[in-house]
Amino acid sequence: MLQTCSDLVDQLKAYRLKVGLTQGDIGWKLGFASTTVSRWERGVATPDLRAIGAIVDFLRRANAQTEQFLIRSIQNARDSRNLWEGRDVRYLAGSPQEFRESPEMRAVVGSNIRGFLSGPYRDCIEDQAIVASFSAGEIASIDVYGGTALSMTSIPEGFVQMKRLSFCADMPGVIRGDTHSILIPAAEAARSEGVVIHSWDLLSRPV
Repeated sequence: MLQTCSDLVDQLKAYRLKVGLTQGDIGWKLGFASTTVSRWERGVATPDLRAIGAIVDFLRRANAQTEQFLIRSIQNARDSRNLWEGRDVRYLAGSPQEFRESPEMRAVVGSNIRGFLSGPYRDCIEDQAIVASFSAGEIASIDVYGGTALSMTSIPEGFVQMKRLSFCADMPGVIRGDTHSILIPAAEAARSEGVVIHSWDLLSRPV
């Protein structure tokens, strides 16, 4: 999962900046001086085995906290949302609306739902290039338009489902999809069926 020490330091720095921590904050949490963290980030020094262990443990705990935060926010959501994780698409949580619309989903929390995927949604999750981009953090979100995304659910006639997948994890290589679902009248849908990928590179370009 972690290829080099520099990858690990890059991940630590990205997390530090995302949550607004200083190098001193990170040093205190890991048991190292802020100057040591600064040297890691500048590439002047490389973490030793003890430091690597501390960083990996810290990121794993941060990742677990991120997962729990997402689960709570989804369970309290008023719109239809769900959360899944991993290449096996393990279903983690659904919102009240998700469970009202698809009561079968409550029964599969914690289970692999890969076998239930259908249509463009399935094609998206099975595309190895897309999966690799998930893991690398290159994709910001994906819009999937079409019919049912799961064989255990249904949508009203004359409507198209739009599922927007966004991805969040604090450990490299982790795939965690937070999915919003809405129904659009087929006549008003931007696309009758298909997948639209939004990369961070594209979103960061000036309009």
